Amino acid sequence: MSMQFHYKAVTPDGKLTQGTLTADGEDAVALSLQRRNLVVLKVNPSTGDDDFNVSRTSKAGVGSRAESSFWAMSAPLFAGKPGSKDLIRFAENLAILLKAGIPLSRGLGVLAELMEKRSFRTVISDVSQRIRGGSSLWQALQHHSAVFPPVFVNMVRAGESAGVLEVVLARLAEYQAGIQELREYLVSSMIYPGILGLTAAGSIVVMLTLVIPKFAVIFADIGIELPMATRIMLGAGDFLQAYWLILVGLCVALGVASHALVRMPQGRLAWDKFKLTLPVLGPLFHKIEVARFSRTLGTLLGSGLSMLGAVNIGKGVVMNTVLRNALDQVYDDLKEGRMLSTALEQRGMFPLLAVHMLAVGEETGALDTMLNKVGEMYDKDLKRSIKSFTSLFEPLVILVMGLVIGVMVVSMLLAIFSINELGM
Repeated sequence: MSMQFHYKAVTPDGKLTQGTLTADGEDAVALSLQRRNLVVLKVNPSTGDDDFNVSRTSKAGVGSRAESSFWAMSAPLFAGKPGSKDLIRFAENLAILLKAGIPLSRGLGVLAELMEKRSFRTVISDVSQRIRGGSSLWQALQHHSAVFPPVFVNMVRAGESAGVLEVVLARLAEYQAGIQELREYLVSSMIYPGILGLTAAGSIVVMLTLVIPKFAVIFADIGIELPMATRIMLGAGDFLQAYWLILVGLCVALGVASHALVRMPQGRLAWDKFKLTLPVLGPLFHKIEVARFSRTLGTLLGSGLSMLGAVNIGKGVVMNTVLRNALDQVYDDLKEGRMLSTALEQRGMFPLLAVHMLAVGEETGALDTMLNKVGEMYDKDLKRSIKSFTSLFEPLVILVMGLVIGVMVVSMLLAIFSINELGM
């Protein structure tokens, strides 16, 4: 069934055009636009609420939206810092434009009009101005280090040096998309266990502070000697009611102190060591770092960077201090002429299976490909582990909550039975 689609495309002379077409699907719209020698950037189903129902064409003038350099540098702080999805869209679209033969400065002008966030539009306009002034793309991006991470900048630098910038940008978009997908999967997987844990804790607090005190009044009026379990439960409820404000303050102080301690080098190192030793979560943290580093290193090597340069940049994406220190030692080993697989095995950074895979990649001259395979393998393994963890966490929380509430109920029943025995 035919429906309306909004499109954004670029003409062969570098003009941005957008409008609507009626077709059977997005592929049909893209094919129709390509037949008109347009470079397709975006196709979306029409919702009827968009503000560009009438097709219009505008020049992608680089200076049309340019603002001061100060605003270009400070815009991310005031108008929302561009995220991973913005970088992915930027790399994808710029690769498409360059592949279609659009000059770099003109392509950046087009992208400045396409970006939704004003801060990112301003940054791209500033990058375009710097390129017109004789700067290379990676140098212009490096000037906005708050927006473009070192991995992004260095891959662009490698692509410019090798003359394959559009290829590297497409590969960079795939890399960023893979990292973003993994991050979103981790967050979405932890939402339900987090809500379940908070619900369990809230239910226990309500029982201790609202339900049990009502029984305490009844038992006090009767004046009988209560069982030990009942007295402990009533005492816990009284303690929470009397000192809840102090407990909240202690929790906040403990959180602030822990945060400050983790920010210190020794505290951070101790915390990262502790995370890796956790029974179930430790292997998950390790797999996250291995997958991220493998993907990054494989992408950097495939973009033309040297081994030393790629490892030096790639270790920056490893967040765990223990593993990053191990990579520092790996870097020193590489400078002495050792193979990557041998250095990783000696430092305990990679699991044995991954080390053997990398050794094969080194022997066949396809190390970048093998690194990407290792990253994909541990991404899949990580998702399976997270799924297993969440499936185990749910019944465990329910069991603990049931046991705690069951103990409360039993302690109350013991007191009630004592009253009945007194009456007999």
